[in-house]
Amino acid sequence: QFALCAGEQDKFWQAHNMLYQQQTQWHRLSNPLDRLLQLAGENGLDPDALKQCVKSGKMKPLVKADQDYGRSLQIRSTPTVFINNRRIVGAHSEADFVRTIRQELARAERAAQQ
Repeated sequence: QFALCAGEQDKFWQAHNMLYQQQTQWHRLSNPLDRLLQLAGENGLDPDALKQCVKSGKMKPLVKADQDYGRSLQIRSTPTVFINNRRIVGAHSEADFVRTIRQELARAERAAQQ
């Protein structure tokens, strides 16, 4: 919700990056919102607007829709990447991705020739 609310300030990606980069400062707190709002203020976001938005819960349906979509794709962990319909779970090297992309291109080429 926090990042989506930051999007109302045209700062979704700034909040997204802040959430990941400063995760150790908030992720174990029982109520992280106060710390997140402090970090937001330090990173150029309007903490009062963020607090009002998060407390309203108006982003909950969007979060739930994303969660439901992820479940429908059987995503249970991150990273999970899809190349065409091939699900790749966990961290992989660039070479692994290149190999998978080449396999998919070859498969598409064979299908086009048939």
